[in-house]
Amino acid sequence: MRTEEQKQYHTFLTTPLLAMGQDISGEGDLRIDETATRARAGLLNILSAVTMFILVVRPEWDPVLYVGPYVIFDMTMAALFGLTPLSPSGVLGTAITMKIKPVWKPIKPKRFAWILGATMGFTCLAFRLLDFSSVWLFSVLGMCFMLTWLEAVLGFCVGCWMHSKLFGCEVCKTE
Repeated sequence: MRTEEQKQYHTFLTTPLLAMGQDISGEGDLRIDETATRARAGLLNILSAVTMFILVVRPEWDPVLYVGPYVIFDMTMAALFGLTPLSPSGVLGTAITMKIKPVWKPIKPKRFAWILGATMGFTCLAFRLLDFSSVWLFSVLGMCFMLTWLEAVLGFCVGCWMHSKLFGCEVCKTE
C-alpha cells in the first residue's frame, strides 16, 4: 500500500518505465495525473491555434503536413504508454506540472480520448493530402481547438465523457 505522501506527489517517469500510469493504491489500479493531462491539452490547444493562424496568414507554408504527423505520434504514444517518456507534449505537460499536487484519474477514458485525438490528427492530414476543401480542414482543426480548450481550461474531457456513456465507468462516476 502506498503512503499518503506518495499520493500527493508524482514522479516524472512511471514504474515500470513504459507503464500507462501510476499505481497509486498499490493494487494495480493505474491512474494518470489530470493536471499534467490538462497542461498537455493546453499545449496542443496552442498548437492547433497556431496551425489555423498560419493556414490563414501563410497557407503556402502548409503546417498540417508537419503538425498532423506530430499530433498522430503524440496521441498514439500517450494512448499506448502514457504521458511520459514517449509523448513529447506529455513530457512537457508533466514537466510543467511537477510542483503541482496531482489529481489522479482513471486511465481508460483518457486512452479512449487520445485514440480519438490521433484519429482527428489523421483526418486533418488526410484532408490535406487528398486536397479536400479548406472548409473541411478548418472544421476538424476547429474541433481540435475546442476540445483541447475544454480540457485545458474547463477540465472537461469530451472523449472521457464519451467513454463513460459508451462503455460505462464505475470508477469515473465516483470521482
